[in-house]
Amino acid sequence: MNKLASPIVEGNGATSTTSSLLGGAGAVAPVAPLSVAAVASNIAVLAYRNLVKFYRNRQLLLLSVVQPLTNMIMFAYVLNQVARVPGVSYKQFVVPGVLVQAVMVTAMRTGVAVSYDAHSGMNDRFRSMPIARSAVLVGRVVSDTVRIGAQTIVLVLVAVTFVGFDFRYGALRAVGAVAAIVTFGLAVTAFSGWVGLVTTDPETAQTVLITPTLPFVFGSSAFAPVSRLPSWMQPFASLNPVSSAVDLARSLAIGGPLQAPFEHYVLWTGGLTIAFIYLGVRRYQRG
Repeated sequence: MNKLASPIVEGNGATSTTSSLLGGAGAVAPVAPLSVAAVASNIAVLAYRNLVKFYRNRQLLLLSVVQPLTNMIMFAYVLNQVARVPGVSYKQFVVPGVLVQAVMVTAMRTGVAVSYDAHSGMNDRFRSMPIARSAVLVGRVVSDTVRIGAQTIVLVLVAVTFVGFDFRYGALRAVGAVAAIVTFGLAVTAFSGWVGLVTTDPETAQTVLITPTLPFVFGSSAFAPVSRLPSWMQPFASLNPVSSAVDLARSLAIGGPLQAPFEHYVLWTGGLTIAFIYLGVRRYQRG
């Protein structure tokens, strides 16, 4: 008596069938593990898919630049009249903080998008395809980091051309400052993607993400020196990962100590990226 073949989804998303012979137990066809090149190709294809989808949403594309520009103008011109930082103009001091704030806000959209894919059935479709399970989340993190990089470059050009921000130590350190901000965006995007997978819906994901974003941004060295913050807030600001990114970018751009901010930055950025990509992939694999 024949039995119906039933699909089984393998760890890399490929399908095989079981068949029974003369009433015996079904044998699962082995699926070859994907090569590193194949996994990289999967990640690249999904990252490209996300970038094309973002590019076609012209309203979101425009708002991704307009919103941080509005913040930059407010801090650089409005608060420049009332805020004072020893040894440097407030414009010079605040621009790296505004750039990191823009990264934090942009990274929130990663979690919302991941949550939407999870609850719209898109992730189920991905799981049925012969692709690496890690490619879905890593592809999203890569594409959104590329988007953060493009946004940061545009904001830097505006800051230099119109706001009057000055990279005091040449092009090489300017590139290093931008790279530090974008790489921090990679870490925050990995965290945001994990949140998108563990929350129940996109609205909840957005709420969960905005809750820590505001205290981490404003409780850091982004808009005021840590020494100017209330005494009870200073320990938090000193250990804050946002402060690590801002301090390193600011030191590269306008001067200051490099070793301590760099060590702090590497620990936070590397740790957050590795931890939340791992947790996100594990969560995605469990469905």
